[in-house]
Amino acid sequence: MIKLSQTWDDALKAVCYVADKGGLVQIRDIALHEGMSETCLRRIIADLNTGGILETKQGRNGGVQLAKSPNQISVFDIFLAVGEEMGITDCTKWSFCEKQDDCYTTDVLWNLQKGFNSLLKMNTLDKIIKK
Repeated sequence: MIKLSQTWDDALKAVCYVADKGGLVQIRDIALHEGMSETCLRRIIADLNTGGILETKQGRNGGVQLAKSPNQISVFDIFLAVGEEMGITDCTKWSFCEKQDDCYTTDVLWNLQKGFNSLLKMNTLDKIIKK
């Protein structure tokens, strides 16, 4: 079973909320709407800012907004920005597996990994929020 982390789930929800609102959004509003800890959300937003997904504005009227258009941000981009492990198995975490020459499942696992990555890349925010 593939299990994605709570961090990734929270990051995706936060970015979708910001995309849906279409402008500058207060962090506390995201946390309240999505039922997240504001402290945890701030750490996630810092990663999303560093990853070029969100921009942060400081000050009295500060908040967060998308750094790019919703059609330019994929679920894959969000995954990478929050530092999630991309391998669906231990074998597909790296570009080379020392057992791949003698393994029955190498081709199947790599095809699954490629499909997983493609699916994440195809799903951009504009498709998720349907705006």
